[in-house]
Amino acid sequence: MLLFGLILFIFLQVIRPQDFVPGLEGTRLVLYLMAIMLTALLFNPIEKKLFRSPQDKYAGMFFISMVLSTLAQFWISNTINVAIQTLKVAATYYLFIIILDSEVRFKRAVWSLVVLMTIVALMGVLQYHGYDITGAGMGWSAFKSVWQIYGTGYFNNPNDLAYSTVLVVPFGLGLIFQAKGFAGRFGGLVITVISLYCIYLTRSRGGLVALAACLFSWAYFWIENPKRKKQMIVFALLAVFAVASVQAGNYREDRSAMGRIEAWQEGWQMLKNHPIAGVGFEQFREHHSIDTHNSYVRAAAELGLVGLYSYVGMVSMVLFTIIRIAARPENKRWRFYYAGFGGFVVSYLLASLFSTRTYDPILLMCIALVGILGRFSLKNSGEVSTEGVLFPKMTAHLWNKNIFGITIAILISWYLFLRQVY
Repeated sequence: MLLFGLILFIFLQVIRPQDFVPGLEGTRLVLYLMAIMLTALLFNPIEKKLFRSPQDKYAGMFFISMVLSTLAQFWISNTINVAIQTLKVAATYYLFIIILDSEVRFKRAVWSLVVLMTIVALMGVLQYHGYDITGAGMGWSAFKSVWQIYGTGYFNNPNDLAYSTVLVVPFGLGLIFQAKGFAGRFGGLVITVISLYCIYLTRSRGGLVALAACLFSWAYFWIENPKRKKQMIVFALLAVFAVASVQAGNYREDRSAMGRIEAWQEGWQMLKNHPIAGVGFEQFREHHSIDTHNSYVRAAAELGLVGLYSYVGMVSMVLFTIIRIAARPENKRWRFYYAGFGGFVVSYLLASLFSTRTYDPILLMCIALVGILGRFSLKNSGEVSTEGVLFPKMTAHLWNKNIFGITIAILISWYLFLRQVY
């Protein structure tokens, strides 16, 4: 019952029929289901522990910072709306933590997410070929002189659609290389081709960057030869240096690039003026006409230092968990999952430098799933307590000197970058 409700929750968050199905448009299906799920959970004997990995606590802090950031505006109705919106996302996150208490349930949730994202990609492909199921319609990009496909809800931007569809690629590749039967490998090929074609049709440059990062990081986590891993790191550093050198020469002539730099400058000023709680959840565009096109800048400007610290804590800990899982040879049977999530998370971290994905629900679901994966895969390694808490020493406290150091490094890099180019 609870697992079915959770999968339905994922369906409503990803496919979002309430946005385009006649008779359901405008209905608050997610809110209704959330009320039913929480009621059912209340009377279910399942253990209701919310914080079972370090990222769970940082996620909680992040959700709280989203609501608290609105208080300085003295706009009660907006605070209430943000609280309801945040509650839906937080409920989804912590329902994952509570309900997915077995390997079978974990795997079913992962595949539900991958299959549903494949359906989103397929609807985008069909839209391009004249079958617009969602009614989102294609958009003409005058800057690129191309037509771009759109989704609904969280995917109503070609870039966001591309970034989220990237999730399907590493799992599709995993099936191709690991499935034992023809049906499994063929299924992996199908979902990979659909997702790749969808990303291409978005005509998103950032989407292609995210895809390249995903493919590289998936291959890094998938292969087992340490020598090959070192060679890949060297190649990646040289590629990044080469691309940066080429792009750095003419950025002042690029109106898009200068617009983003101007937005980052405005974000810095917002942080200076509102250092603790920021200017408010989704209020950046109320202060500046151009979006940040940077998830870290958006977190700092809208949620302040508290929000930035918790955001960095979430994404850092999920990557740390994947690295710890991959480092243990006995976890080879989990390679399909840690390589798949590793590919997506690295692509997110890189693409977020040039896109606004601070509140991405797909990322939040993956963060919860990686914490659960860590508990299952590391349970015999001493990294999981007898109470089932992953990395118990780190989970016990929000303060972490490494997270603090990364946060400070981001702020210093941001400041020095602006001093250099603006």
